[in-house]
Amino acid sequence: MVWNYDDFIEKSLKVSDIADEMTIIQPESIDYQRGEITHATSFFLVGTEQGVLKYNNEGHLIGRIGSIGQGPGEYVGSYTTAINEIDSIIYVYCQDNSKLLSFSYDGFFLSKHSVQLPKEWAWKFYHLKDRLYFYYTVIAGESSPYIYAITDTIGNLLSLKRDESLHFAQGNYYSFSSTNLGCLGDTMLVWNQYSDTIYRVSEKGEEPVAMWGKWNKRLTPTKMEDNEFSQCMVIYTIVETINYFLCIWRPFDFKDAQWNYCFYDKPSGKLFNSEGLVDNLWGLPLFFPYNYFVIDGREYLEAIYQPYELVDAWLASDDPKIREQAKSIDEEGNNVLIRIRLKK
Repeated sequence: MVWNYDDFIEKSLKVSDIADEMTIIQPESIDYQRGEITHATSFFLVGTEQGVLKYNNEGHLIGRIGSIGQGPGEYVGSYTTAINEIDSIIYVYCQDNSKLLSFSYDGFFLSKHSVQLPKEWAWKFYHLKDRLYFYYTVIAGESSPYIYAITDTIGNLLSLKRDESLHFAQGNYYSFSSTNLGCLGDTMLVWNQYSDTIYRVSEKGEEPVAMWGKWNKRLTPTKMEDNEFSQCMVIYTIVETINYFLCIWRPFDFKDAQWNYCFYDKPSGKLFNSEGLVDNLWGLPLFFPYNYFVIDGREYLEAIYQPYELVDAWLASDDPKIREQAKSIDEEGNNVLIRIRLKK
């Protein structure tokens, strides 16, 4: 499957095209700021400077998982989490020393292992079918970078992948942040800013699923080295859902902050590009997802807002139902999670 940008159909997409329900969650208690969120079916975790906090799906604090420190059952400040829903285990991976801590759902410390990763600072990891999948962010200037590594649940390395075709001349380059939002079923989607191929990775191995066609706006090492990347395609994320792939990107230009939402519709095989995503249902400001997850068979995208962003947008609406939503927000409280449920 080749994605040629020239084949994208320009379309002004609305939230009503992809979603049918919105949920407002403003977690209580400790201010988690913009902590990383990991979802299970009945709860979610937030990684904070105070440690991992456990919330139910209504945003009520129901527990803590370990704590920050150097003792047994403690972890350092740079970490990320994954959840094993089959065995009810929560994993904490310490990014700067590759230690893996395991906890029960109740927060009891179970074990600690050294993870045999080829490189520290994997930015995200997932538990999929008794394996841990570690995802690396590729940084401009890094030749033959690691893309991912797979271990068992006690950290023994099973496989890894490097992008051997990617080479940069030595130098200082701009860094473009990107992230992996989540997994579809037991499959992790793998890609990087400078690769033309997108892969699915699972226990069955690696499967190429899409390739960007030739397009002069794709980022390449040569363009980075020659400082010729103005208006090139900077990808924030690519996520796979049941019905489509979603690529969120923008041209590299400090004056242009417009994010584009590109959809590959699986049933029709068509490519769509929309400059932004207009919320015509609930009056949300720019919806920029930070998580994709599935609960009870339904898919969700989740965005994070500061309270004032929602209150200001909703109170400015001419729709009384939208203005009423502002009453549910504590302007002095934590950042707000907005979940939109995707249509079947």
